[in-house]
Amino acid sequence: MNDDEINDVVTKLLRQRLKNYGFRGSTVRSEEDFDGVSILRVTAHLEKGNLPFGLLTDVLHDIRSKLLTKGEERFVLLNSESPEDEVIDEDVE
Repeated sequence: MNDDEINDVVTKLLRQRLKNYGFRGSTVRSEEDFDGVSILRVTAHLEKGNLPFGLLTDVLHDIRSKLLTKGEERFVLLNSESPEDEVIDEDVE
């Protein structure tokens, strides 16, 4: 599967699971891990807050399971981003 096909699958799943966190979309990037093995990095873009660890783990499992049924076997890393994550440098004016 290419990144766009994976993102379609992931977005549908995340839209359902993360609606209470203001899910805005997701991005998927193919990368290589430190051993040179291809992996998938999924970022969920949220309106509010960070995901509780338990929910993050459950959603990661759901993504991995869904992708496996479609023949995608690469390891998945999942993180989230929200406006609250932005770092403001108070020294910059």
